[in-house]
Amino acid sequence: MFRSIVFPAAVALALGTGSLAVHANAVADAQKMMQRGDYAAALSALDAQLRSNPQDAEARFVRGLALTQLDRVPDAIRAFADLTRDYPQLPEPYNNLAVLYAQEGDYEKARDALEAALATHPSYATAHENLGDIYAALAGAAYNRALMLDQGNRGVQQKLSLISQMDGAPATAAAAPAAPVAAPQPAAQPATQPPAAAAVPPPAAAPFDTAPIQSAVNTWAQAWQNQDLPAYFFAYARNFTPEGGLSRSAWETQRRDRISRPETITLRISNLQVQSVPGGAIATFTQDYSADTYSDSVTKVLEMVREDGNWKITREFTR
Repeated sequence: MFRSIVFPAAVALALGTGSLAVHANAVADAQKMMQRGDYAAALSALDAQLRSNPQDAEARFVRGLALTQLDRVPDAIRAFADLTRDYPQLPEPYNNLAVLYAQEGDYEKARDALEAALATHPSYATAHENLGDIYAALAGAAYNRALMLDQGNRGVQQKLSLISQMDGAPATAAAAPAAPVAAPQPAAQPATQPPAAAAVPPPAAAPFDTAPIQSAVNTWAQAWQNQDLPAYFFAYARNFTPEGGLSRSAWETQRRDRISRPETITLRISNLQVQSVPGGAIATFTQDYSADTYSDSVTKVLEMVREDGNWKITREFTR
């Protein structure tokens, strides 16, 4: 078993007065609450800070730690994943995201997150250590499967024993990554600005095929315009979570009504951009919608994952 995420000690920030001092006090106060074990109060304080300053990277990071301590793992995963999207130059959110994936037993996603951290900061020692533990966990799982198929194979038993000794775990348990690091130190600049980029430029990213994702987005839009409800709902993943606290069934009822009611719908997508993120992809585009007497134009964001061989939507929101 790996250790749970630890919260950082109070950070002395070299910030000025006014709104910057409010930022420093809000995060420092939340960290003190977490040191006392009052994670719910810390989360409330951080939510209040983020309502007035939604791009406060440090507050968002500490909020992810508070969510983890409250055992709200899916929310914590989303918090760190959002940070990797908005501040891809920071390695710490990738690292903590990897630990959460590992806690869920998803070592492939954990590996991808750590490799993304190292692409940003090749000298990030913690990520290297955790990546080694992930590879050990994957190896341990493979040896366990081999041993189930061939229980008399002494070579596999010895290999599994060696991996288990590395982690101090029983021979049937896979290795697990070390605890993630504390919150990154913010730059001495207004909290509304992203943290300063890393001094070491990232290496060239591996080619990422965006065509299947673009096709999935266009198919989703066409189904909406055609008022083809089966095809429209097929575009959403099984774990899709509607925004605004709606249940999946309530959201589907609402969408059926809004898609079926108009006589005609026109939906156009432009400026479609696709970004690879650990475990999936993010599609951002301009959405021009018109139906009967209503029309609007928004920036739409779709978070997507591979499911049953297709790219599906796990989260949908506007900016």
